[in-house]
Amino acid sequence: MSRTDRVSTPTAHLVGPGRLKVMNGHLAFSAPEQTPIRLDADGLKVLMCHGSVGMTGEAVELLLKRGVQVAWMTPKGRACWGRMTAGIDGGTALRMRQHAVFAGVEERGLLAVRVVEAKVASQVDAARHYQRQGATVAGTVLERLRGLQEKVAGTTDVSVLRGIEGAASAAWFEVLGGLLLEPWKFAKRVRRPPTDPVNALLSLGYTWLLNRTVARLAAAGLEVNLGALHEYMPGRPSLACDLMEPLRVGAVDRWVLALCNRAEVSPSQFEWVGGGMRLVPDVFPRVVTSWEGHWVGGGLDLELEGWVTGLARWLNGSPELPPGPKMPQETRGVQADSEQL
Repeated sequence: MSRTDRVSTPTAHLVGPGRLKVMNGHLAFSAPEQTPIRLDADGLKVLMCHGSVGMTGEAVELLLKRGVQVAWMTPKGRACWGRMTAGIDGGTALRMRQHAVFAGVEERGLLAVRVVEAKVASQVDAARHYQRQGATVAGTVLERLRGLQEKVAGTTDVSVLRGIEGAASAAWFEVLGGLLLEPWKFAKRVRRPPTDPVNALLSLGYTWLLNRTVARLAAAGLEVNLGALHEYMPGRPSLACDLMEPLRVGAVDRWVLALCNRAEVSPSQFEWVGGGMRLVPDVFPRVVTSWEGHWVGGGLDLELEGWVTGLARWLNGSPELPPGPKMPQETRGVQADSEQL
C-alpha cells in the first residue's frame, strides 16, 4: 500500500501533470512519480493549480461546496488561465455600493491616494531598514522616496498618482538591485516577458500575490475588475491590482532578496523559454513552498485581510479608508531582519 501525505493548509499548490479526485470523502491529488497527497477540504480556502491539473466532477463539487477559490496557472506560474469560484450569496449590495462609490472621481481618487501612500511607505520603510544595515544604495535612494512620499499627499489626480507610483517603484528597484549579492544581477524591472532570473522571480511572486488577492476579494463579495488606481480593462482584476500594491515589497520583493542572497536558488536553475526566463521545472515546487512559508510566517494574510475588510467598511460608509488597524512593523514580512547584504 502506497504512502499518502496529508496536508491541512488554507492555501495549497498542485503542480501538474496530475489529477484531483475524491477518495473516502477527502480530496486526493496524484501525479506521476510523486507521493499522493490528501487535502483537508474543510480548512482549504485557495487552491493554485500549476500546469495540467485535472479534476473529477466529484472533486469540483466538493470544492464548490466548501467555497474554495481555485486558479489554474501556466506550468511555470507566469499567468493565470482561469478561475473557479462558488456563487457568492449576500454580496450584491456591496458590489452595488462599490459601483456607486467608484463612479465618483473624488472617491476613486481618495482610495488611489491611500494605495499609493501605503506602497511608497513600504518602500521607505524597507530602504530605511537596509540603510541601518549599512547599505549605501538604500541611503542614496531614500531621500528620493521621501520626496515622492510627500507628493502623494498633494493630489487626488489618479493619472498623477500613477506617475508618482511609477517613479517610486523605479527608485525602489535601484535599491533592490544594489542589495543583491553576486552572481545575481538586476538592472531594471522587465515584466513581459522577464529577461533575467531576478525578474522571473519577481513576476512569479507578483502572480501568486495577485491571485491570492483576487480570491480574497471574491470571497468578500467585491467586484474584482473595478478598481481605483487601475482603471477598468476587460479581463484585468483592477481592484486586486490596487490592493496588492502595498503588499509587493513585503510579500515578494524582500522574499526574492532573501531567496537569492541565501543561495536557496541559483541563476543556473533558470532557462530561456518562449522569449523569457523561467525556473526549471525541478526547482519550481521548492520555490512555491518557500513563498508560502514567507507568506504565512510574515503574517501577510492578515495584512491582506486588513485591506479587504477595511475597503468593505469604507464602501459601506465608514469614514476611515483601508486598511484596518496596522500590524506592528516588526511582524510584517517574514525574515525582514535577516536578509544577507
